[in-house]
Amino acid sequence: MQAALVVTWTHPIAGREQKSLDYAQEVQTFWSKQASEGRCSEPQLFFSERGTGLWVVTGERETLMQIHDSDEARLLTLKGELLLESFSADIVYAGDSAADYLMRYSSALATLG
Repeated sequence: MQAALVVTWTHPIAGREQKSLDYAQEVQTFWSKQASEGRCSEPQLFFSERGTGLWVVTGERETLMQIHDSDEARLLTLKGELLLESFSADIVYAGDSAADYLMRYSSALATLG
């Protein structure tokens, strides 16, 4: 089942700007290692001019969940929450899996009448 880990945030918390840059490198290193081992895609990073950040890796849902639940990834998530405003990390359906999810949703909705 295809999925994506999608991480979003707005700005670094005031006074933690340098630490947030160091954190970005730490996250990139961790997830690039996972990608080099064939466990997920290379991380993609996006920024808007308003300061909103978006970071994405894709892969098999089960694998992403296992990585995301590891001690090292949990620590990275906690650091993100401490360093970045409006930090959020979600595993979402992607590709054909997103279409399958919508079909299941539609079927469930139909049973409710």
